Amino acid sequence: MEKVRALNSKLMFFVFIASLLFVGCSNQEIDSLDNQNEQGATNYQVAEPSEEVFVAFEDVNLITMTENSVLENQTVIIKDGVICEIGKAEDVIIPDDAQLINGKGKYLMPGLIDMHVHIHNYKVDEALYLYNGVTGVQNMWGRPEVLRIKKFNDQRKVGLKIFTTGPIMDGLDPIWEGSLVVDSKEKAREEVIKIKENGYESIKIYELLDMDVYEEIVKTADEIGFRVVGHVPRNVGIEKVLELGQDSIEHLSGYSKSNIENEAKMTAEKNVWNTPTLSVSHIASMGEDIEGLEYINPETVEFWKDMTKDLNRDMNVKVSQDILRVIHEKGGRILAGTDANNPFVVPGFSLHNELYYLVGAGLTPYEALKAATYNPAEFLGEIERLGTVEVGKEADLILLSANPLEDINNTKTIEGIMVWGKWNERESLLRNIER
Repeated sequence: MEKVRALNSKLMFFVFIASLLFVGCSNQEIDSLDNQNEQGATNYQVAEPSEEVFVAFEDVNLITMTENSVLENQTVIIKDGVICEIGKAEDVIIPDDAQLINGKGKYLMPGLIDMHVHIHNYKVDEALYLYNGVTGVQNMWGRPEVLRIKKFNDQRKVGLKIFTTGPIMDGLDPIWEGSLVVDSKEKAREEVIKIKENGYESIKIYELLDMDVYEEIVKTADEIGFRVVGHVPRNVGIEKVLELGQDSIEHLSGYSKSNIENEAKMTAEKNVWNTPTLSVSHIASMGEDIEGLEYINPETVEFWKDMTKDLNRDMNVKVSQDILRVIHEKGGRILAGTDANNPFVVPGFSLHNELYYLVGAGLTPYEALKAATYNPAEFLGEIERLGTVEVGKEADLILLSANPLEDINNTKTIEGIMVWGKWNERESLLRNIER
């Protein structure tokens, strides 16, 4: 148990150090989001409302994510950003004016969703995510600027699908500067209601909340139908968090290896989800040998090096995998998230690492893929429009040259990305990445 507690402490130190980056420049960076989008963060064409736009994936191998199988020789028709027909290639009539995409020998699946990110420089982040097949993200530190870009994307049907928590809620002397300090039950209730009214989609819990304040947060959120996500506060503990049914726990916070059998069983019984963010442990041990680092501003890379030069490199991903393996075996629900934009956690690229480590924790490739497609859609209450390839769903899709159900690393074999029904060849997205 002490080994696990020590690991969690090192993870907290690492995330705390990373927060200095966000506090120092995030507001300045995100203040430019509206201008970046008006200039066209990604080269999308926005159709007139009366114009019907058809796209057809011809003769493709389809991974719907409704079952662990591949449907061969399928043609998928998209009309105005929504999947309108799926069938055998020889049976589907393709509209004459449809944009044709050759799917022969390729694999079509839902776009990926990273369930734990920190939006930093949106224009760069968006390009990195889309380049890696990530069509949606859950931002874990909400600010009005993020709400503005979310609203812009949703209204214009461009860019990433963004879901966001409210501001971090912490106790007195908060770990992160800029957190929302909540030190009474009265303030807890007031702030939960206000955060929902402001348009955020969940409450973000942090480490230093007192027990009575935490209980009031969860009680109020339950009354108004609002999700509670985040850490396990130190003065509350894992058993109480599970008992009260916090919707998701980040970073495997609060779990202990010595009691994991009981904790995992309770996790499944209470239907509490986990976003383990194994990639953080990965990058803490890998240092600068990180895929995608060449697309990060060199000044940022140097800053990351300076921030982490004294970090103890013994954050062992296997310890987290062992805990997650038991949670998974007991029936606990898993979400794929990375903590992207922490040092060396490169947006987009890191989600492929996360999927690899989920498989290393005992998930099958199909289960790992569900953690980044179906499961996020279900958790977010968006399963009617996202997360699978089915008629009536929005067309957020990725086309691969190899089957990820056979090898999870095949999620990296991306040929193109469709978001909001708009098709992008993968290489065309590279020019949107600013160094």
